[in-house]
Amino acid sequence: MSDLPDRVDVSRLAQYVNKIQELSSITKMMAPVYLQEYIVGQDVAAGLLAKAVQADARAKSKLEYAESIAYLERAKDYLESKGIKDTSEARKQYVNVDPDVVTAKDEKAKTEALVTLMKSKLSQLRQAHDDLKKITYDKGLDTPYEGM
Repeated sequence: MSDLPDRVDVSRLAQYVNKIQELSSITKMMAPVYLQEYIVGQDVAAGLLAKAVQADARAKSKLEYAESIAYLERAKDYLESKGIKDTSEARKQYVNVDPDVVTAKDEKAKTEALVTLMKSKLSQLRQAHDDLKKITYDKGLDTPYEGM
């Protein structure tokens, strides 16, 4: 049922995110290399974000499908077995406890979390790139020994 693997491979993204820690020690000579790294890292993060958004849309569809099936097909048998009158409101209440709906909601929560994580990592890399540009092109931070 899940569109997401149990583990999402973010190892390639991690190598770029880890370079953010080095931001404070980058010299102007090394800046172009790091600028490129942050740009490539943004591309990797954006690709993972796109996949996460796609998985989230699929999870939403599957959740809506599971809710419909629970309401239209499985609610009647459940309500009869419990001696509850079959009404629209009773069917709506059943949908929340249907095992397939609960599983679909769990999958939807995972995909939403992944989308949030990928947005955050993309934002971090963009901010690092912007900060590095400020460091690189700001004329006020030069020292006589810069780059030695």
